[in-house]
Amino acid sequence: MISKYLERKFIISFGLILGVISIFCFGDKTLDNEWTTMVYNLETHNILSSRTINGELIPNIFMPPLYPLFLFCIKKVIFSQNIFIPVVLSIQLFFYLLSGVILEKTLNLLNGGSLAKIGMTVFILFPLNIYSVGQISSINLNLFLMLIFIYSFVQIYKTNYKIYILSFSISASLLMLLRGEFFIFFFFSLFYLILKKKSFSHVLLAFILSLIILSPYLIRNYKNFGVITITKSSGFNLLKGNNPLSKVEGIHMWDGYDVVPDLKEKIKNIEPLKKYDVISDKIFLERAINFISENPDRYIKLYFKKILSFLFVDIESSYPGYYSPLNIIPKLLLSITSLISIVIFFNFRVNLYNYFVLYYFLNIGLFSFFFILPRYTLSILPIQIILSVFLIKKINTKLNFKI
Repeated sequence: MISKYLERKFIISFGLILGVISIFCFGDKTLDNEWTTMVYNLETHNILSSRTINGELIPNIFMPPLYPLFLFCIKKVIFSQNIFIPVVLSIQLFFYLLSGVILEKTLNLLNGGSLAKIGMTVFILFPLNIYSVGQISSINLNLFLMLIFIYSFVQIYKTNYKIYILSFSISASLLMLLRGEFFIFFFFSLFYLILKKKSFSHVLLAFILSLIILSPYLIRNYKNFGVITITKSSGFNLLKGNNPLSKVEGIHMWDGYDVVPDLKEKIKNIEPLKKYDVISDKIFLERAINFISENPDRYIKLYFKKILSFLFVDIESSYPGYYSPLNIIPKLLLSITSLISIVIFFNFRVNLYNYFVLYYFLNIGLFSFFFILPRYTLSILPIQIILSVFLIKKINTKLNFKI
């Protein structure tokens, strides 16, 4: 027991050093882009808004609300604005380290044995994960909540402890407020629990708790926009990733109006302004569907190209530092071991291993409809580690190695 405690303490201490180095050497110094606007509007005008049109603040439904609210709450609590960014990054450093511990506990629940520490170490040492600690980005918070969600799901799956229904529901609700599409993964997980023949009352309770937590924001959106939803950006994202100029990374529409010049005028004349985000997203969605229906072969090929880029490497990436060996090699190693694990062990039974396989491909398949950014690698990192640890454990058992 003491030995295990010391091992964990050493890994966490090493991760702490790496995180501090990341913050000091590569960390953001200010809020950028939409975060600046949203936090300012919350602070000054008490409204969640990401844009101003004709001098009027437009209520936000385009971006998920949790991360700007997270930043806003920190800014309201601290006494000195000079330490705002360092405090945010310090909290993210804490999330990064705690996420590693939660992953280790999850692997122990999955009978990872001594390999649980290896999985935790891979997570802590993964270069893109270390880099994310110093960035003002929702991906760090996303990873933390996702690992709570996964840990709670495994606990519910393997035990009848009702307390984990609470952590499962809270983490799922927060993830939906952080990633609008996460409701798909939530419903998939609930359905999988039903397939496992878990108590339907437990599944229903998880759904009701999540709905209660989400209800204030859903009511806010219904009052403002007349729709019951968390975000309205699927049309924008679909068009960004599916137009004549788009590549795996997509192309930002505000930089690409030469592709759809008529949309600029349509969007400029949107009325009422209050529903700007909803109406503009519908316009984007219709144009994306038109592009896809006019040239389906191109977009089917692009879809599979996105899948391969997500799994392996985007050979046309424009992101600085993307082709660094520190980024490419760990990404490829985990992708390869995950896929070997799936090829060897996947079957069509209802068990935890197959849940993670399906969760993995649901992520890849869903994101590839839109576009793939380098940071998306982190959204599947815990799943890849779990699948890889399962493979190593099986090999270890077969060959009787002492790991």
